[in-house]
Amino acid sequence: MTHLLFFTVEGLACALPLAETRQVVGMVELQPGTGKRRGETGIMNLHGRAVPVYSLRSLLGLPDRPPLPTDVLVIAHPSRECVALWADGVRGVQESRVQLPPETDASSPPGVLRTEDGDIIIYDLGAFLAGEETAQYPLPTGTTGTGGETPPYDAEKIGEILTERARAFAQPEEETGGEAPFSELLTFRLADQEYAIKTQYIREVFIMHEITPVPGVPDFIVGICAVRGEIISVVDLRALFGIPKRGLTDLNRVIVLSDGTVTFGILADYITDIYIRPVDPFSPIEPGTTPIPQRYLLGVTEGSVLVLDAAAILADPALGVDQTRK
Repeated sequence: MTHLLFFTVEGLACALPLAETRQVVGMVELQPGTGKRRGETGIMNLHGRAVPVYSLRSLLGLPDRPPLPTDVLVIAHPSRECVALWADGVRGVQESRVQLPPETDASSPPGVLRTEDGDIIIYDLGAFLAGEETAQYPLPTGTTGTGGETPPYDAEKIGEILTERARAFAQPEEETGGEAPFSELLTFRLADQEYAIKTQYIREVFIMHEITPVPGVPDFIVGICAVRGEIISVVDLRALFGIPKRGLTDLNRVIVLSDGTVTFGILADYITDIYIRPVDPFSPIEPGTTPIPQRYLLGVTEGSVLVLDAAAILADPALGVDQTRK
């Protein structure tokens, strides 16, 4: 199965393979682009790098409209080039059993697959952007195109928000302290509770396959597994933090965490969502809400999702497995 990042454009559900996506950010003020490529609507400055922005509305033959603060930019890397896709919003990450065609498949428009459910999967983003044909998809029943109409927002306020975001993203990464004006979170279910981790610490998510037990390690380390030729340890957070095993559970997802130095996987029942939110302090956690020590928590979101501090978890030396030990 393939993990897909789903987003919406005028009511249409679109998706990209999660492996091709780099991050999702809020819409920013765009600089004029060359306009020579189909669908190109401007340029964003991403930490000093000029990233072309493509309007999915234009590419899918939908009515155009001005950008809004609620819009998102899906930043992807179909090849060596980094591009951004302008969409209305992000729906989340889902696993798909749809068999994607090979990149050489002569689909029309190129690089796009329409599923039986009406989802538009852009399985070959490079081919899709390079194609000369503009796709034409009917809007879902009950959906009306916005065309050039702008929803009742304060145009001046919109401009200020987009300008401020653009200014923040233009700063060199080393000057941002690792934070952007928006934070991207991946949420997952574990033992009847929803948790979140900042995606900057998530390398990938995959369905759990064979895990090899390692004798003499703590109970919370369920074993090791091979990921793209690398051996990593796999941690059960329930055992690590003494989380009660309430409700039905099916630990069949591995979320690979990494800070560039330390890498290991944590188990989850399933992935529930991926979304962006303003980088504001999370709400404090009420005493007795969770057995997880405060040093491993950033706080709780408005939806009662516990946000784990991935940096603190990765920095814990007890979570590594020494593969050289006999």
